[in-house]
Amino acid sequence: MLPVFATLEEERQYRKEHLALVFRIMHRFKLAEGIAGHCSVRDPVEPDTFWVNPQGKSFARMKQSDLVRCRIADGVMVEGIAPTDASASSIHSQIYRVRGREGPAGIEAIVHVHGPNTKAFSSLGRVLDMISQDACAYHDEMVLVPFGGAVFDNTEGERIANIAGSKRIAILQNHGIVAMGKLSIDEAAWWQINFEMCCQAQLLADAARRPTDPIVEAGPEEIASTKAEMGTPEMGWFSLAQYIEDEEYYSQGEHKL
Repeated sequence: MLPVFATLEEERQYRKEHLALVFRIMHRFKLAEGIAGHCSVRDPVEPDTFWVNPQGKSFARMKQSDLVRCRIADGVMVEGIAPTDASASSIHSQIYRVRGREGPAGIEAIVHVHGPNTKAFSSLGRVLDMISQDACAYHDEMVLVPFGGAVFDNTEGERIANIAGSKRIAILQNHGIVAMGKLSIDEAAWWQINFEMCCQAQLLADAARRPTDPIVEAGPEEIASTKAEMGTPEMGWFSLAQYIEDEEYYSQGEHKL
């Protein structure tokens, strides 16, 4: 069960600490690539702002005090010391702005890292086949976003956000994915990690399949029931819990500093 907080300040601290842990988890999954990649969570105290990683900071050593806070309206930093990556502020600010916080499209967190399998799969111009239980969580939750080059301004960020609509996964062609969480950073992080695994399974299945072999997908009823069980925001949060526990142990509390 997701935690309940006595104050918004308490929730802010929890979100920042879990965001720091998410970066460490991404590093452990080898999803930290150079200076690329950024993860963010909405600030509950001032929900027109969000917390994101500073440019160039190691994912493996991220602390909650390293995070910087930016305005959703324009991506401008309002709290923190180190500068943010231009693509991080433009993509994240515009997705938060366009999708809002309420209704089916509302979100609280965004994860975008460069995984090898999502990068490879994004070049194929397609969405996942429903060939596994895990893939069913993304049925009708994926959208293709044509490649628009490296993102450095709010215009491109807004384009991505508008195409993404209310979907959970935006497949940025020739780039990777953006995973979005309705309730928590933990949820968004799980969708990113799990989708990376699903892309790996899809690529392996495609490579192993002979031209005459049919693709065996789950049936409509099985897809619907599996998504109802595996594809909820709550299940996304819960699915990351063991990795959060591991990383809390490995960090020995450093992420809280």
